[in-house]
Amino acid sequence: QKLQQGRGSIRGAAAAKGWLGSAQPWPCWLLKGLGFAIFSLGTRVSRRALGISSVFLQGLRSSSAAVPLAPGLEKGRGLSYESLNGCLVEYIEKVRALEQVNQELEEHIRVYLDKKAASVGSWGALRENWEAIYHQVGEAVLENARLMLHTENIQACAEDFKDRYENEQPFRKAVEDEINSLYKVIDDANLTKMDLESQIESMKEELTLLSKNHEEDVKVLYKQLAGSQLEELDVPMGSGLDDILEKIRIHWERDIEKNRAETGALLRTKQQAETTAAVRTQEEELVEGLRTEFHETACKIQSLQAETESLRTLKRGLENSLYDAKHWHDIELQNLGSVISKLEAEMGEIKVETEQQQRDRENLLTSKQQLEKDIAAYHCLLDGEQSRYLS
Repeated sequence: QKLQQGRGSIRGAAAAKGWLGSAQPWPCWLLKGLGFAIFSLGTRVSRRALGISSVFLQGLRSSSAAVPLAPGLEKGRGLSYESLNGCLVEYIEKVRALEQVNQELEEHIRVYLDKKAASVGSWGALRENWEAIYHQVGEAVLENARLMLHTENIQACAEDFKDRYENEQPFRKAVEDEINSLYKVIDDANLTKMDLESQIESMKEELTLLSKNHEEDVKVLYKQLAGSQLEELDVPMGSGLDDILEKIRIHWERDIEKNRAETGALLRTKQQAETTAAVRTQEEELVEGLRTEFHETACKIQSLQAETESLRTLKRGLENSLYDAKHWHDIELQNLGSVISKLEAEMGEIKVETEQQQRDRENLLTSKQQLEKDIAAYHCLLDGEQSRYLS
């Protein structure tokens, strides 16, 4: 259109001057202007064509460079009308050729743009798939971040449990030392118990020996009393010490009453009879001897009772000590058993928690590796699609 407008303006100017169809030569400035107009139009068309070859530009430049021949015509004043018309026809043919080339280039550009638009329209489904994959990758990255955070939390919990375990180790060692010391105390208590049992056995043997000695002393006393016309004790030898002492006490009380009765009878007989001094003297000696013997026997009985009571007290003290030691030993064993059970339960719980955390950590590491593989696969797919899209 611009070329036609330029051509129309040139023809209008030539018709106004009366040069069109006349034999007068065209002015040189008109030829120069025509050449420059054609050159400028050709240049604009070539730049609008987006891909015109440099050959046409060089042809236009060569044709525009040939226009300055007009000064030679102006100098010579001898160039004919036919030569000018020939130059104009040549320029018009070149302009038509350039217009045809421009139309062909525009057609090629239109076809190329249509193909490109069609290829861009075919990317719609791929773009939806790509966006879906991109969203999946984003969700996978977020899930991976959540898993990483969860893994870090679990690692922090595991480190916390590890610190707690390390902090509990001194207490565990202290408890073990205390348990070992208590075991030593138990061993000492067992040794003490064995020592006390041996002492009790020796005390029992000593008590048996004292009982035998007492029985022998009683037999000797019976023999001594038999010579003094006293009744013999009817005491079984196999009875206990308390029964023996009780029977001895009853026997001696009877003997004392009997002796008192006899002594009273003798005194009354002495007072009533008063026969002779020799008989009275003999009875007094007998009474004095009986009193002395009774006093000695009473002293022996009291000493035996005191010794028996001391033996009973010692026996009760040993039995109480043995009972207390056994009771304390049982209490200590129960306490140690409860402490050991509690520590074993805590150690079992810690072991179970540690194993559970180890399994969770392995599962998280497996999930992390799987997610990393999936992310790498998604990245490969995205890189392939991006390279295809760019190509």
